[in-house]
Amino acid sequence: MVETVKGIVLRETPIADYDKIMTVLTAEYGKIAVYARGAKRLKSPLFTATQLFTYGEFTVSRTKTTYYLRTGELIESFYHIRDTLEGAALAAYIADVAADIAIEDEPSPELMRLVLNSFHVIATKKKPMALVKGVFELRAAAIAGFMPNLVACEGCGNSDLDVFYFDVSCGTFRCEDCYRVSAMLSERFAERRNENEGIYPTGQLIAILSASVFAAMRYAIYSKPERLFSFELKDEALSDFASVAEKYITCHMEKNYATLEFYHTVKD
Repeated sequence: MVETVKGIVLRETPIADYDKIMTVLTAEYGKIAVYARGAKRLKSPLFTATQLFTYGEFTVSRTKTTYYLRTGELIESFYHIRDTLEGAALAAYIADVAADIAIEDEPSPELMRLVLNSFHVIATKKKPMALVKGVFELRAAAIAGFMPNLVACEGCGNSDLDVFYFDVSCGTFRCEDCYRVSAMLSERFAERRNENEGIYPTGQLIAILSASVFAAMRYAIYSKPERLFSFELKDEALSDFASVAEKYITCHMEKNYATLEFYHTVKD
């Protein structure tokens, strides 16, 4: 069966001297493995459209297990992602996360749009890399099924707060009063468990956040895709936003990414 799909090249694995297998994110079929014969040759008509991070239109023939690339046409290269090592490192991390979230033969239009928008902002340098990273992480976690509840306090239902106690592992938050009550009850319960069972409970991962940082988290989760990066944070607030977003996705994905570690070594 021959068909045409649009997709983003997330990963590439060299095969022999001139071939490679690409992991391509598509809206219709999620991630697919595409065998690109001869695509590494500089004179190959497939060379440009099959580069890492590119968005292209691919004509493929499909077997039960593999797609074979017949033709490829470049739509967007996102060439300027590579202008800085920080931008390239962030794009590689985003591609890794997207490849983990996407499921074979399951439509992924929302994830594909998120990756395209993130690559566009990195390439155009319209926003700080830390903001792009944080927005992607929160939205990607939600797409993966780890949607946090950022609407109201888990204890009292209040939402107009100055300080937010965000439980990274549960994806919920509490006001200061409800958090202190919860912490006190947890300590008493832990004491009883320790006495009766001789074990110690695992501590919660709590991020104490300002109103501006929490508003940014809400925006990243609930805004329309076309407005996803339409906000600003400065200095400490931006650092806190990026930090809590990273903690949230790494907690729920339960994976350490080498590309994330590399990003931290090269970021400004």
